[in-house]
Amino acid sequence: MSIAGPRHDSVVFALAYNTWADGAGRGMSWSADRMAAQLCADPQVSSLLVADPLRSHAARLRRRARAWDAGFPDDPTRTLVRPRRWRRSDSEALSTTTRDYVRLARRLEQHSRDRSMTRPVLVSCHPVLAAVADRDAWADVVYYGWDDWLSYPPFRPARDLISWSYQQMAARDVHVIGVTEAIVERIGAERGTVVPNGVSASDFDEMGELPDWFRRLDGPIAFYAGSLEERIDVPALEACARELPDWTFVLVGYLAAPDLFADLARLPNVVLRTLEPRPVILAMMAAADVCLVPHRRTPMTMAMSPLKLFEYLGAGSPVVATDLPPMRGLSDRCLLVEPGEPLAPAVVAAAALPSDTSAELAAFRQRHDWSGRYRDWRAAALGA
Repeated sequence: MSIAGPRHDSVVFALAYNTWADGAGRGMSWSADRMAAQLCADPQVSSLLVADPLRSHAARLRRRARAWDAGFPDDPTRTLVRPRRWRRSDSEALSTTTRDYVRLARRLEQHSRDRSMTRPVLVSCHPVLAAVADRDAWADVVYYGWDDWLSYPPFRPARDLISWSYQQMAARDVHVIGVTEAIVERIGAERGTVVPNGVSASDFDEMGELPDWFRRLDGPIAFYAGSLEERIDVPALEACARELPDWTFVLVGYLAAPDLFADLARLPNVVLRTLEPRPVILAMMAAADVCLVPHRRTPMTMAMSPLKLFEYLGAGSPVVATDLPPMRGLSDRCLLVEPGEPLAPAVVAAAALPSDTSAELAAFRQRHDWSGRYRDWRAAALGA
């Protein structure tokens, strides 16, 4: 389902959970980063205000030396603001947090008036802000859901708050743009649009050098990039590593659940590494024999549109992934495995697949490039 109304060219884009500076630090590679950067560069957007998520006043003092506006355009029609509050983070109490976001919505209204913005569209990446924003104050209120926060394990204490926000968005006719159909359906809004994640074709022209430790690895390599947390089917990975002792399994990312990965890390053919610069990650994706998306089947993973899947395939590597709706139909070079089934046969089969030709690889990157995703996103958010 895709709904587009009259065209608008004035936008307030409110980030959630990560700031503009956070996005700049990772190369503007996440979904919300991409849309914020595309809006900044879009000549059809006459005025734009980007708002960082709410941060405490104390955080400003702690991060004084950090460039909070790194890479933001030096353009009078583009503005970046940093809303502040005394509280460090969202409260689990519904009344307290909704009060914070009502105040934020009013502050953004005032910012837009101060800049003479003509009835802008409010695009919120935070569900509570989208739920409480005054519909009459904006040309439209849009929620951009690049993950299902209701099923996101770290947000379990906030489930009631997020559930209430979803209900309010549906009741108040907020337009929901989600990266998967599952996100749109869980919110239940009448107006909904699906815009999947994608790749930036140009990123693959600027891949970094492989690190020395990666070059020294023996045998074929199975590679995973991303947060090392409970979404990963660790027992399946461990079984696969034991069944393929001549392979090296490389997992690169923030180790969010050390105990969960302790046994896997002890295997002699498994390498766990902390975060590397994004160009280096892309180079490792391209150099690996097979890339992996070994997710457990959970409400969260059923609603994900994994960036890594697009990037693996954009780097030219075959993929073995858990059979989940967002993984299906993307590429013949993505082999799907039912949860509970062994990964090893699929890993061996994927490694034997013929490589993409340069024309096939270019076509995949072009078909799923963020520039096209943004055109669809803009048509939904701002009208045809």
